Formats: sequence, structure tokens, C-alpha cells
Amino acid sequence: MKFYQVVALLLIGLAYTAVFIANNYLMNGLYGDEIHFWPTVLLFSHEPIPSAHLLNTYPEVIAPLPFMVGGWVINVFGESLQHLRLLSFTLSFGILTLFLAMSPNAKRFWLAALGLVAFPYYYFCSTLFYTDMTALTFILLGWVAYLKRVHWASCLCFVAAVSSRQYAVVFPLIILCYETLPALFADPRPGTITGLMRQKPYLFFYVLAGLTLAGWLLFWKGLGPAPEIARQKYNGTVYQPSYQPGFVLYAAACLGLYYVLPELLLTRRFQFYALRTQSAASVLGWLVLIGLLVTTFPAVQMNDGFFVVPNLGFFDRHLEMVGISGTTKQILFGGLMFLTVLRFASPVSGLAGWVVLLNLLLMGKAHIAWDKYLMPTVATLWLLTLFDAHWPAAERNMRPSTLIRLVSRRVSREPAPVDE
Repeated sequence: MKFYQVVALLLIGLAYTAVFIANNYLMNGLYGDEIHFWPTVLLFSHEPIPSAHLLNTYPEVIAPLPFMVGGWVINVFGESLQHLRLLSFTLSFGILTLFLAMSPNAKRFWLAALGLVAFPYYYFCSTLFYTDMTALTFILLGWVAYLKRVHWASCLCFVAAVSSRQYAVVFPLIILCYETLPALFADPRPGTITGLMRQKPYLFFYVLAGLTLAGWLLFWKGLGPAPEIARQKYNGTVYQPSYQPGFVLYAAACLGLYYVLPELLLTRRFQFYALRTQSAASVLGWLVLIGLLVTTFPAVQMNDGFFVVPNLGFFDRHLEMVGISGTTKQILFGGLMFLTVLRFASPVSGLAGWVVLLNLLLMGKAHIAWDKYLMPTVATLWLLTLFDAHWPAAERNMRPSTLIRLVSRRVSREPAPVDE
């Protein structure tokens, strides 16, 4: 282990210790979705290997693996909410150590780590028993295994991710699109895909991972246990042939806020690749499209009679708190979406561009809009910054921000660049 990794690990450990103490050792009362997650975990603790009846009737719409794992934790360590929160807390710490293990140098690690922890729901999901941290762990392990070309392990991780949160099916789909669609666009003959699958037999692992969701759908005869799906009125939203472009607008704005702007500030590089690779007419077309979204499909929360949520999430709520609302807010969303387009709507973005495209499209079918749903997308983008082949700014002459330079120099004891 390199010196900067040892020191970074100590700093992360100190930070997590401080958070642990500041949050009353994770012993506060039930909060938010924990109110119903807790009794669900207790159900699974009574059946460590769940029966088909339990898997068909447990009172959640979320896939069952996090509740199964929670039940195992309770059976081993005791019936305490603190133990479940410690599971989330440990997984959160483990994700940062994964970033540390994958980082090529100190600067790149601090870029990705600071970017990830700046996402507000990362802290939120680290200190509570929400299912997101379990799903995120498997998603990121799946990405690392794919990038390291250990495809069978990647498949297993994505199977576990889909069995934790159904939306994780988008990630093996991203890999399939990234590996096949460019060739199909270049040669649209019917035999192109067949030929690619023969040349890249490992792609069948990702087909298998994607079929995990099909297995759950057949088992449940829907997106989740039928009684809970009906209670939460999914039949009137997700199951309908409707789409919410306003949710896409908000999700794209959140990516601009939580990834594009931090990347710009931390690297001091304008990585607006669409300006380099697209014509002026194409860029103007994007502006017209965003203008249509803002005026015709503004980002407004859905009220389906079950979820009555006054705002779209953390970002939207804080804009309203400082008096930014109405048309001004929608224009701000449009501006941030444009930043996301400039960063990712280019072949230069490569795999990250596919991550953004498919996740944004998925958000249009979300039951409600919520920044938290973008945590796997944001975490994946920061993970990709650690791999030179998938981060266009990975150049020797990259000049990171003052904050990154100061932190990384203290950790790695690297000498200052000669041009400073």
C-alpha cells in the first residue's frame, strides 16, 4: 500500500469516527423509510432463507436482498436498529476504500472521494438503514469487475444489485449498449450483433444479469409484491404508458449540480466536449430542446394520491427555501441540464456518456422525482474518473484545483509542480 493510501485511510477513518459520534453512535430513533423497513427486516430475520410466500407478500416494492441481509445481521448481532445502520455505515466506508484502491494517484482519489461525499444523499444513506447503500455497493463492485475484465464476477454483482433495487438493471444494459451499439450504428445489418456476441462472448454475462429483473417480474407478476404494488398505486403511474419529461429535466439538472460543476471546480477544466465534437447547429438544437422541456414539461413533482411530496428533492427544496421558484427555477434547471449536455453529449465521453443517457431516460419512468435516485449514477461517474481510459481529462498536464493540490500534497508528500 502506498503512503498516500495509508494516510488517506486514516483520514477517512477519523472522519467516519467523528460522524459516528456526532450521530449519537447511530442510535437515534426510526427515521423516514426506516419506519417500515424495520418491521420488514424483522420478517426476514424469522426466515433467513425466505419462503416463496414471504418473497411474494413482504410489504415493500423494493427487491428483497437488503432486507434479507438485514435479517442476517440481526440474527448474528442482535435485534437493534443500530446494527442495521452500522451495515450502511460500513458499506459507505468500504466504497471510499474501494475508490482508494482503484485510484492511480492521490490527486485522482481526492477528486473522486470529495466529489462523491459532496452528494448530500451519500451521507444520508450512510447513517440510516436505507436500501440504497447495499445496492450501490454491488453496482460499484460490478463496475470494477467489468473494468478489470472479470466478467463472471461483474455478472454476480449486478445480479445482486438488481435483487437489491430493480432500477440497477440499467447498468448491465449500459455495458451492452456501450459494447454493441457503436458497431451497430456503423453497420446496421442484422448479423452485426450476432457477430459481436461471437467476438465478445463475455457479453452474455451482462445479458444474464439483465435477465435477473425478468426473473423477478415473472415471479411477482409485476415490479414487486402485488399487494404492496397495489397499495402504493404503482398501477396508475409506472405501469401506464406515460412518461415524465420533467423528471428527466430535473435529473439532468441534478447531474449538472452534483457532478459537472464539482468536476469543473475541482479540476479547473472546462470539459464541455459537445462544443468540440458537435456543430453549432447541434448545440443550438440542444438549447431548443431544453427550452421546450422548460416551457412545456417543467419539473414538477407527481402527486398520485399515495406519495404527496411537496418538492422534487434536496436541490429543489433548498431552491424554494431561498426564494427561487416558478419560471426562474425552471430556467435554472434548464441551464444546469445544458451543462450536463455539454459535458456528456459527445463520443469523447465514452462509457460515461452511456451511463448518463440511459439513467436520465430511466428517470422519466420513476414513480416520483428525487435526487437520491441519481446516487448510483453520480457514484459511477466518480468511479470512472479513476480510470484513464474512461475519463477524458486524464492527462499529465491536468491542473487540479487548489483544494485538491493541497490535500494530495499533504497526504502523498509530493513536491509542488515547478510551474507554481
